[in-house]
Amino acid sequence: MEKEKYTCKVCGKKFRSEYGLKTHMKTEHAGRYYSLRVGLPDMILIIVSVLIGLTIGFPTLGQATTIVTPTYQTVSTTTETSKQIIDFTLPVFDLSSSTTRYLSLSDFAGKPVFLEFFSPTCGHYINMIPTIEELSSRYSDKIVFSVISAPLRDQLEKVIEKYNLRQTILVDDNLEVFKKFNVEGTPTFIILDSSHNIARKIVGETSFETLSKAIVVAID
Repeated sequence: MEKEKYTCKVCGKKFRSEYGLKTHMKTEHAGRYYSLRVGLPDMILIIVSVLIGLTIGFPTLGQATTIVTPTYQTVSTTTETSKQIIDFTLPVFDLSSSTTRYLSLSDFAGKPVFLEFFSPTCGHYINMIPTIEELSSRYSDKIVFSVISAPLRDQLEKVIEKYNLRQTILVDDNLEVFKKFNVEGTPTFIILDSSHNIARKIVGETSFETLSKAIVVAID
Protein backbone atom coordinates (compact mmCIF):
# COMPACT_ATOMS: atom_id res chain seq x y z
CA MET A 1 0.00 0.00 0.00
CA GLU A 2 2.94 2.27 0.61
CA LYS A 3 3.83 2.12 -3.09
CA GLU A 4 0.31 3.07 -4.06
CA LYS A 5 0.45 6.20 -1.93
CA TYR A 6 2.87 8.17 -4.11
CA THR A 7 1.53 7.96 -7.64
CA CYS A 8 2.04 10.57 -10.38
CA LYS A 9 -1.40 11.83 -11.39
CA VAL A 10 -0.03 12.87 -14.79
CA CYS A 11 1.58 9.66 -16.05
CA GLY A 12 0.60 7.10 -13.35
CA LYS A 13 4.13 6.23 -12.35
CA LYS A 14 4.48 5.03 -8.72
CA PHE A 15 7.12 6.02 -6.15
CA ARG A 16 8.13 4.81 -2.73
CA SER A 17 8.42 8.27 -1.20
CA GLU A 18 7.02 11.77 -1.49
CA TYR A 19 10.51 13.06 -2.33
CA GLY A 20 10.73 10.72 -5.28
CA LEU A 21 7.36 11.86 -6.56
CA LYS A 22 8.32 15.55 -6.22
CA THR A 23 11.62 14.98 -8.01
CA HIS A 24 9.80 13.23 -10.81
CA MET A 25 7.25 16.06 -11.17
CA LYS A 26 9.96 18.71 -11.21
CA THR A 27 11.95 17.02 -13.95
CA GLU A 28 9.25 15.33 -16.05
CA HIS A 29 6.23 17.58 -15.52
CA ALA A 30 7.78 20.90 -14.48
CA GLY A 31 5.05 23.06 -16.01
CA ARG A 32 2.31 21.17 -14.18
CA TYR A 33 4.29 21.03 -10.92
CA TYR A 34 5.07 24.75 -10.68
CA SER A 35 1.74 25.99 -12.04
CA LEU A 36 -0.06 24.18 -9.25
CA ARG A 37 2.04 26.05 -6.72
CA VAL A 38 1.35 29.56 -8.03
CA GLY A 39 -1.26 31.03 -5.69
CA LEU A 40 -3.74 33.81 -6.42
CA PRO A 41 -1.50 36.61 -5.03
CA ASP A 42 1.40 35.37 -7.17
CA MET A 43 -0.83 35.13 -10.22
CA ILE A 44 -2.04 38.72 -9.72
CA LEU A 45 1.56 39.88 -9.36
CA ILE A 46 2.52 38.14 -12.59
CA ILE A 47 -0.40 39.69 -14.48
CA VAL A 48 0.43 43.18 -13.16
CA SER A 49 4.08 42.72 -14.13
CA VAL A 50 3.11 41.72 -17.67
CA LEU A 51 0.82 44.74 -18.02
CA ILE A 52 3.55 47.08 -16.79
CA GLY A 53 5.96 45.55 -19.24
CA LEU A 54 3.54 46.07 -22.11
CA THR A 55 2.98 49.69 -21.04
CA ILE A 56 6.70 50.39 -21.00
CA GLY A 57 7.33 48.57 -24.27
CA PHE A 58 4.40 50.14 -26.12
CA PRO A 59 3.77 53.69 -24.79
CA THR A 60 0.31 55.20 -25.00
CA LEU A 61 -0.70 58.45 -26.65
CA GLY A 62 0.61 60.44 -23.71
CA GLN A 63 4.14 59.51 -24.72
CA ALA A 64 4.08 58.71 -28.39
CA THR A 65 0.83 58.76 -30.29
CA THR A 66 -0.18 57.05 -33.51
CA ILE A 67 -1.30 58.60 -36.76
CA VAL A 68 -3.91 55.99 -37.64
CA THR A 69 -6.45 57.72 -35.39
CA PRO A 70 -7.43 61.40 -35.39
CA THR A 71 -7.08 61.64 -31.59
CA TYR A 72 -3.76 63.10 -30.56
CA GLN A 73 -1.86 64.09 -27.49
CA THR A 74 1.62 65.41 -27.05
CA VAL A 75 5.12 64.34 -26.25
CA SER A 76 7.74 66.63 -24.78
CA THR A 77 10.74 65.93 -26.96
CA THR A 78 12.42 68.33 -29.34
CA THR A 79 14.35 67.08 -32.34
CA GLU A 80 16.11 68.46 -35.37
CA THR A 81 15.85 66.68 -38.70
CA SER A 82 17.96 66.38 -41.82
CA LYS A 83 17.06 68.04 -45.11
CA GLN A 84 13.90 66.67 -46.61
CA ILE A 85 11.69 68.41 -49.18
CA ILE A 86 8.00 67.46 -49.19
CA ASP A 87 5.14 69.05 -51.12
CA PHE A 88 1.40 68.73 -50.48
CA THR A 89 -1.99 70.18 -51.38
CA LEU A 90 -4.83 70.44 -48.85
CA PRO A 91 -8.27 72.10 -48.65
CA VAL A 92 -8.66 75.30 -46.65
CA PHE A 93 -11.20 75.13 -43.84
CA ASP A 94 -13.24 78.29 -44.42
CA LEU A 95 -16.53 78.78 -42.56
CA SER A 96 -17.39 81.88 -44.56
CA SER A 97 -17.33 80.24 -47.99
CA SER A 98 -19.17 77.32 -49.58
CA THR A 99 -16.47 76.96 -52.25
CA THR A 100 -13.55 74.70 -51.46
CA ARG A 101 -10.17 76.37 -51.86
CA TYR A 102 -6.86 74.53 -51.87
CA LEU A 103 -3.36 75.54 -50.89
CA SER A 104 -0.10 73.81 -51.71
CA LEU A 105 3.24 74.11 -49.99
CA SER A 106 4.66 75.05 -53.39
CA ASP A 107 2.44 78.17 -53.33
CA PHE A 108 4.96 79.58 -50.86
CA ALA A 109 8.05 78.86 -52.95
CA GLY A 110 11.08 80.83 -51.81
CA LYS A 111 9.55 81.60 -48.40
CA PRO A 112 10.21 79.95 -45.02
CA VAL A 113 7.14 78.16 -43.66
CA PHE A 114 6.02 77.43 -40.10
CA LEU A 115 3.79 74.33 -40.11
CA GLU A 116 1.69 73.58 -37.07
CA PHE A 117 0.08 70.12 -36.93
CA PHE A 118 -2.77 69.86 -34.46
CA SER A 119 -5.98 68.19 -33.44
CA PRO A 120 -8.90 70.37 -32.26
CA THR A 121 -9.46 67.92 -29.40
CA CYS A 122 -5.89 68.28 -28.15
CA GLY A 123 -5.66 70.30 -24.93
CA HIS A 124 -1.94 70.84 -25.49
CA TYR A 125 -2.73 72.63 -28.75
CA ILE A 126 -5.27 74.83 -26.96
CA ASN A 127 -2.58 75.81 -24.46
CA MET A 128 -0.31 76.87 -27.32
CA ILE A 129 -2.83 79.22 -29.02
CA PRO A 130 -1.57 82.44 -27.31
CA THR A 131 2.06 81.53 -28.08
CA ILE A 132 1.36 80.87 -31.76
CA GLU A 133 -0.60 84.11 -32.06
CA GLU A 134 2.31 86.03 -30.56
CA LEU A 135 4.77 84.35 -32.92
CA SER A 136 2.54 85.08 -35.90
CA SER A 137 2.22 88.71 -34.89
CA ARG A 138 6.00 89.07 -34.64
CA TYR A 139 7.22 87.03 -37.62
CA SER A 140 4.35 86.83 -40.16
CA ASP A 141 6.16 89.23 -42.48
CA LYS A 142 9.19 86.92 -42.61
CA ILE A 143 7.72 83.41 -42.48
CA VAL A 144 4.41 81.87 -43.61
CA PHE A 145 2.31 80.37 -40.82
CA SER A 146 0.15 77.42 -41.83
CA VAL A 147 -1.98 75.21 -39.58
CA ILE A 148 -2.73 71.59 -40.57
CA SER A 149 -5.59 69.97 -38.71
CA ALA A 150 -6.57 66.36 -38.18
CA PRO A 151 -9.90 65.54 -39.92
CA LEU A 152 -12.28 66.52 -37.12
CA ARG A 153 -14.30 69.21 -38.85
CA ASP A 154 -17.13 69.58 -36.31
CA GLN A 155 -14.69 69.99 -33.44
CA LEU A 156 -12.51 72.26 -35.55
CA GLU A 157 -15.42 74.60 -36.19
CA LYS A 158 -16.13 74.84 -32.46
CA VAL A 159 -12.49 75.62 -31.65
CA ILE A 160 -12.30 78.32 -34.33
CA GLU A 161 -15.43 80.01 -33.01
CA LYS A 162 -14.51 79.68 -29.34
CA TYR A 163 -10.96 81.02 -29.66
CA ASN A 164 -11.54 83.29 -32.66
CA LEU A 165 -8.74 81.71 -34.65
CA ARG A 166 -7.65 83.70 -37.67
CA GLN A 167 -4.88 81.53 -39.07
CA THR A 168 -5.26 79.74 -42.38
CA ILE A 169 -6.22 76.19 -41.43
CA LEU A 170 -5.84 73.25 -43.79
CA VAL A 171 -7.56 69.91 -43.15
CA ASP A 172 -5.62 66.71 -43.72
CA ASP A 173 -8.62 64.45 -44.36
CA ASN A 174 -6.61 61.28 -44.91
CA LEU A 175 -3.72 62.18 -42.58
CA GLU A 176 -1.42 61.90 -45.59
CA VAL A 177 0.59 65.01 -44.72
CA PHE A 178 0.82 63.92 -41.09
CA LYS A 179 2.39 60.71 -42.33
CA LYS A 180 4.69 62.42 -44.85
CA PHE A 181 6.21 64.51 -42.07
CA ASN A 182 6.19 61.61 -39.57
CA VAL A 183 3.91 63.50 -37.19
CA GLU A 184 2.99 61.23 -34.28
CA GLY A 185 1.80 63.73 -31.67
CA THR A 186 0.14 67.11 -31.48
CA PRO A 187 0.94 69.84 -31.46
CA THR A 188 3.96 69.30 -33.71
CA PHE A 189 5.78 72.29 -35.18
CA ILE A 190 7.86 71.88 -38.34
CA ILE A 191 9.86 74.84 -39.57
CA LEU A 192 10.94 74.89 -43.21
CA ASP A 193 13.64 77.13 -44.62
CA SER A 194 13.17 79.13 -47.82
CA SER A 195 13.99 76.04 -49.91
CA HIS A 196 11.40 74.09 -47.90
CA ASN A 197 13.96 71.81 -46.30
CA ILE A 198 13.03 70.79 -42.77
CA ALA A 199 15.08 73.04 -40.51
CA ARG A 200 13.53 72.04 -37.19
CA LYS A 201 10.87 69.71 -35.81
CA ILE A 202 9.52 70.37 -32.32
CA VAL A 203 6.91 68.17 -30.67
CA GLY A 204 4.70 69.16 -27.75
CA GLU A 205 3.95 72.26 -25.72
CA THR A 206 6.91 74.55 -26.23
CA SER A 207 7.96 77.96 -25.01
CA PHE A 208 7.81 81.11 -27.10
CA GLU A 209 11.60 81.45 -26.78
CA THR A 210 12.29 77.97 -28.20
CA LEU A 211 10.02 78.44 -31.20
CA SER A 212 11.26 81.98 -31.76
CA LYS A 213 14.88 80.86 -31.89
CA ALA A 214 14.01 78.10 -34.37
CA ILE A 215 12.19 80.61 -36.59
CA VAL A 216 15.10 83.04 -36.53
CA VAL A 217 17.49 80.28 -37.65
CA ALA A 218 15.19 79.38 -40.56
CA ILE A 219 14.72 82.93 -41.82
CA ASP A 220 18.37 83.98 -41.58
